[in-house]
Amino acid sequence: MKIDPENIVEKYGAVVRVSDLLDSGLSFRQIRRLVESGHLIKIDKGIYRVPDKEYDERVALALRIPTGVFCLYSASFIHQLSDFVPPEQHMAVPKKSRYVLPDFAPVKLYFWEETPYKIGVMEHPLEGGTIRVYDPEKTVCDFFRLSSKTGELAVEVLKSYLDRPDRNINKLFNYAKKLRVQNSLIPYLQVLS
Repeated sequence: MKIDPENIVEKYGAVVRVSDLLDSGLSFRQIRRLVESGHLIKIDKGIYRVPDKEYDERVALALRIPTGVFCLYSASFIHQLSDFVPPEQHMAVPKKSRYVLPDFAPVKLYFWEETPYKIGVMEHPLEGGTIRVYDPEKTVCDFFRLSSKTGELAVEVLKSYLDRPDRNINKLFNYAKKLRVQNSLIPYLQVLS
């Protein structure tokens, strides 16, 4: 079977899992030949990229940690709620997950219970594919939920959120209630609004 790398990009993006390549009809031998010929580059165990195609390493991380959702510092940067660039990517995973961290990018995992893990997940396009990230409202709530770790950045993230024309205060209150942070969030909202 002859596979054109452009077809791979069209179907999966610039970064692809070995399982997707196998599902598309390739064998392990054919994948190895694509790597040997330079049509694919191995990024990490089970993750490949198409050469000469731009991609964001967060796309590869999303494939490597499929239940991961970009959160906290990574989410605030993605949504332009903070200009703080985290030295590692921050991802939430279900509480009892087990992962071997990848070698190609630093990652900090947060093991969250079901409610905080499932609320506010959205798809976000990046160069080379899409990732899952918490929406801006959930990101604000997470900063307040973990304010003992996030410190004063929680207030900065809230201020930036309130300056957004697309803010949804009802959604923010709804999340705050479900995540039990309304008592710490409301006083700041009253002062900043």
